[in-house]
Amino acid sequence: MNTPSNTTDSNSVRVAVSLGSNLPYLNSSPREIVLGAMESLRRISIESQASSLYLSKPIDCPPGAGDFINAAMVLRLTSKTSARGLLVVLQGIEADYGRRRGAEQNQARTLDIDIISYGNQELESIDLILPHPRARQRRFVLMPLAEIDPEMVLPGQSANIAQLLALLPRIENVQLLT
Repeated sequence: MNTPSNTTDSNSVRVAVSLGSNLPYLNSSPREIVLGAMESLRRISIESQASSLYLSKPIDCPPGAGDFINAAMVLRLTSKTSARGLLVVLQGIEADYGRRRGAEQNQARTLDIDIISYGNQELESIDLILPHPRARQRRFVLMPLAEIDPEMVLPGQSANIAQLLALLPRIENVQLLT
């Protein structure tokens, strides 16, 4: 069985990202923030595919945290953009929407953009782990990705996104927004 490659060609790379927001910023709702961030990502990519928006219950967040608006995108970027370079760009987009990084993990946030995979690259450093270490355990990541690229295989995995999603417990904490 051939597994689809996450690498597009020698001049470009396929990147999967996950977006989420559960706090408004200025006059923008979490929904508007995610949509705006998706437009920013379209501008930095050669081509892109975007999922619908999803509503998800917060996981491991402090009590009282609001529901998240989530989405995913698959981008084709020039291979001149490194994974770390992309991380800096994504953190800049997060900052544009008021993201403040604190010591507390899983806190409510105006915008969170995670690199789920960067081509076939596997990396473990202080600031970046590829593929994202918890992506295959999170329905709010896998559902949007399965919508746009169910056959994608994350580096180090043998199952594709649709198969990983099917393996998750049937907890309905994520729903498609209409």
